[in-house]
This record gives sequence, structure tokens and C-alpha cells, in this order.
Amino acid sequence: MLFYILLISSSIAQGDSNKYFTYSEYLQIVLKHHPVSCQANLKKREGEVLKQKAKGAFDPKLIGTVSQKYYDDKQYYSYLNGSLKVPMWFGIETFAGYDNNDGVRLNPESYSNSQGLWNAGISMNLGKGLMIDQRRADLKQSEIMRTSTVLERRIILNQLLFDASVVYFEWYKAYEKAKLYEDNLNNIKTRYSNVVESVAFGDKPAIDTLKIGIQIQDRKIKLMQTELDLQNKKALLNTYLWQDGFIPLELDTVVSPKIDTIIVNVDVTDIELLLSSHPKILIQENNISFSKINYRLKRENLKPTLKIKYNTLSNGQTNNTFSDYSITNYNWSASVSYPIFTRKERAEVKLSELKLENNKAKLLDVKANVKYSVISAVNKMESYKEQLYAHERAVLMYEALLKSEQQLFDIGESSLFLINTRDQNLINAEIKLLEAIFEYRVSESLMNFYSMSMVNS
Repeated sequence: MLFYILLISSSIAQGDSNKYFTYSEYLQIVLKHHPVSCQANLKKREGEVLKQKAKGAFDPKLIGTVSQKYYDDKQYYSYLNGSLKVPMWFGIETFAGYDNNDGVRLNPESYSNSQGLWNAGISMNLGKGLMIDQRRADLKQSEIMRTSTVLERRIILNQLLFDASVVYFEWYKAYEKAKLYEDNLNNIKTRYSNVVESVAFGDKPAIDTLKIGIQIQDRKIKLMQTELDLQNKKALLNTYLWQDGFIPLELDTVVSPKIDTIIVNVDVTDIELLLSSHPKILIQENNISFSKINYRLKRENLKPTLKIKYNTLSNGQTNNTFSDYSITNYNWSASVSYPIFTRKERAEVKLSELKLENNKAKLLDVKANVKYSVISAVNKMESYKEQLYAHERAVLMYEALLKSEQQLFDIGESSLFLINTRDQNLINAEIKLLEAIFEYRVSESLMNFYSMSMVNS
């Protein structure tokens, strides 16, 4: 499999040689090129094709037949028939045709003169099929399905972007954690050099160098662990980077994450307004509309079948075809049928009614679940925001403690043990801050995901 290197040309901080692969740039690539995104776009096209298929039931239809019999050197019969049928709304069908029949054994009722016989007429359902039939039901339901496929596409893309966001934030957290341990290791090495110098002058005991040496080894191990985690997180991020849905990409090794501002695309103060436009709820409402059409169709089947057909005839003896038509030249027919017990029809009505009621009950459940998810996401986002501020203040306090302890140590009023303790407390606080940043960013994305506003169209 071919792998291409993804070179991110984005804004570079002043004086910083690192290239940043921002969160917004990442989402744009995922949304445009990920295979799941391509599949979601196919979902939308599927709905359009389904509607086209349903419209096909109203397409005009050309029909032509030829049937002949020869026996004992005689033409027993020759039937030549052609017609054009045009389905219309309200169970109406218009048609026009031409018949040219001949033969020594031809059925007399099929006779036409040498010019042939033209006809035009109309057929109509007056009972079952007058208000709605399978053809019209399919067309109405296909429009509902087309709308639902657009909503399903939105759900799929929102899920994709949320999953991709979590992976990006994990990469960001691993990157910042590795950088944190790297900076901390450099600071401890500087402290080691100062202690070695102080030991040489007799200001500090030699055992202090051993204590800092142990701390350096500990930080090196932690750094290697975080670098391994960073490599794994970057490898996972690469699985979301594609070109045109089939060419996998890889990040350049010098690229760094950068979270630009995440916009919560929903008014969290108006939950009811949010619910009214939520795709999961709209899809369920579409299912109810779909079931209503089916219920109406099944009720229509309880009516008797009553169909009439009227057909005017013309022998085509003059050059003006329309003037040859006469109200005295026509044929017509009527048919009626009705099942006596209608057990099948009544059962189908009941089944469709039960399905409609089931979809209505399901809508209430979907609304409740979506409302809970949104409210829960709002609460998480607000809670993590407060926790984030608390962790930021804690880091500032631990930094102040370490700085003060370092000053006391420099003048001989503190110990290396306290310095190491303050340093460990600071790095623990900084890691907790990174965790809080991660949780807060995920909660923002979670808010957009539950509101289905990561992708609005």
C-alpha cells in the first residue's frame, strides 16, 4: 500500500520553526477525504436515486405487439398493435394507440380496415386507488426517504468528526505531556550542574548529586514512556488522514498540534429549539410520516375496486385524424371486485396502525434520550470549564512554591528532598491540567456532537 507524506503548510508562530497542524485544518481533511465521509455522501445520492426510481412509475410507456399465424398457405390472422400509456395522478391513466388487424380467420371483433384503427382514451379508478395507490404512495415515501438519507449523512459525519476530534485531542495531550517531561528533564539537569558546582565548593553534600541523578533517570524513563505514547497517538491520528478516500496519508515528523478555538454551534439555553431540528428526531418523525402513508394506503384497500375505461375510435380514412373521431365510435368497459370478508385487508390495516403507534412511541423515547444527552453534555462542558480554571490556579501555586523552595535551597535553608517534592508536585499538577484541557476539549466536541451541529448540512 502506498503511503504519502502529509506536509502541512499552516501558520507558523513567530520565531518558531515548528509547523502546526491545527485542529480546524485536521477536521477539514477528515470531512473532505475520509472514506466514511465518502460513504456518507453516497448515502445522500442513494436518497436521490430512490426518488428517481419512484418517479419512474409515472413515466409514459410505449407498448407494441405483433402476432401472426400462417397455415395451409393462408394467413389466419395478423395482429399489429401499438400504444402509448401515460400514468397520471388520482389513479388516472391516459392512452392512445393504433391497431391494424387482418386475416381469413380473424376474430370479427378485432377487425380493422386497411388503414388501421386509431384509438385514444382514459381509464380511472373510482373506488380503491382514487385517493391513493401504490404508485403515489411510493413517490411520497421516496421523498421522505430522500430527506432521511440527508439526515443520516449528517449523523454519520458528526460521529466521524467527533471520533476524529477525540483522537486529535489525545495526540495533543501526548505531545504536550512529552514536551512537559522534556522541559522538566532539562530543568533537573541544570539543577544537577548547579549542585555539582556547589559540592565542588563544599557548599552541598556529595549525596545531593546522587539524589538528583536518581531523579534524572526517573524523568528519562517517564520521557521515553510519553514519547512512545506520542508515537502511538500519532499513528492513530494517521488513520483519519486520507486523500480522496482511498490514499492513506502520514503526518510529517516535525508537525505539532495546535488547538484553535472550538465554537459550540448551538444555543444551549434553548433545548426545545435544538430538539426540533435534531436529525435523530427528524428521522423518527419521517418514519411516522412514512407509516402514515402506508396506513392510508392499507385503508384504501378496504374500498371496492371499481375501474372504468373509455376509448374513442377512428378509422383514419381521411388525412385529418382528429376529424375522424366520432362520439358514436367508441368502446368502454367497467369492472368491479370486492373481497367479501376483507380479512387480509383489515389485518394489513391493523398491522400498519400498530407500526404507526410504535413509531410514535419510539419518537417520545428518542426525544427523551436526545434531550438527556444534550443536557448531560452541557453540564459536562460547564463542569470541566470550572475544573480547568482550578487546575490552572493550582499550577501557578505549585510554580510559586517551587520557586520559593529553590531560593531557600540556594541560601542553604532548604533541602534537595523538598526541592524534588515541590518539583514532583508541580509536574503532577501540570499533568492534571493537561488532562483537564483534554476533558474540556472533548466536552466541547461532545456538545457539538450531541446537538449534531458539527456538520449542519
